[in-house]
Amino acid sequence: MSEGRLATIDIGTNTVLLLISEWKTQGLQVVFDAAGFVRLGEGMDASGSVGDAALERLRGVLSSLMSSIRSHGVRDIIVTGTSASRDAADADRIRSVVHEETSTDLTILSGDEEAQATFDGAVCGMQGFDSNWDAVAGDSMVTVIDIGGGSTEVVQGSPATLEISFKRSVDMGSVRMTERFLGDQPAAVTGLEQAREHFMEMLRSELVGIEPSHRCIGASGTPIMLALLAKGLNSLDEIRGDSHLSVSEIAAWSRKLFTLDRKGVLALDPTNMKGREDVFPAGILMLMMCLQYLEAEQLYVSPFGVRHGVAIRYFKESE
Repeated sequence: MSEGRLATIDIGTNTVLLLISEWKTQGLQVVFDAAGFVRLGEGMDASGSVGDAALERLRGVLSSLMSSIRSHGVRDIIVTGTSASRDAADADRIRSVVHEETSTDLTILSGDEEAQATFDGAVCGMQGFDSNWDAVAGDSMVTVIDIGGGSTEVVQGSPATLEISFKRSVDMGSVRMTERFLGDQPAAVTGLEQAREHFMEMLRSELVGIEPSHRCIGASGTPIMLALLAKGLNSLDEIRGDSHLSVSEIAAWSRKLFTLDRKGVLALDPTNMKGREDVFPAGILMLMMCLQYLEAEQLYVSPFGVRHGVAIRYFKESE
């Protein structure tokens, strides 16, 4: 395997996530993690373009993350963009900011590429993370669900071989759904009904051919934040050994979240919820609906996501 440290930056619709990692005998090792909220997709669903304020937020977050990268002796940097970067009619403006701040070209992942990276990262992240994972890993198939700000990745495959049998990038995420249907907080009854109906129609259309999946893995900040809330914890390290949630628990949290205003959602965890308090209810609603559509019984929450999957692929291809 390639030696040295790698920085992978994942530019999403709501957040920018940094991973500094290295490869050891036991696999991918996290050296440093950081995140910043940029809401790059703000207003993009209506305008098709990235806003000036969002670009400035992106510039500020990247500048801060580069200070961390320089202090950790990183050899290579990979910067990827997902839904917002794919959808922006003026994506060249995002590319320019990324290159100016990181001296690295932005790689915009296709929906299929994002799905593969999500699956690789989420499955590999479960190894040694949850005490019940060994039994799940013996199953022939699991489904990874990643609720992003602009899109939702649903990927089904073998946890043993990482071979994928089904993958789809559904063009709906928590930011997009909130802006379309759930602008009020608590959400209006009509908006909530419209959101449910619209997303269910998308699932029926996009997930044709997917198999029922009793066990699923949640990747990204939405399921991680939910696990922290449900278990009364403050960090991922405290979740280790017991990351799974029942679908009934998730449904109960979804109902609770839609009774709260924005301040009420933020008050659930002022530190970790900051920057996602307006879109978090939509994210949990979408997660719950995906699980119900798949006839799932449990959700395992992985600490790894797209940026980890990108790093794993880099190190394996450098072998």
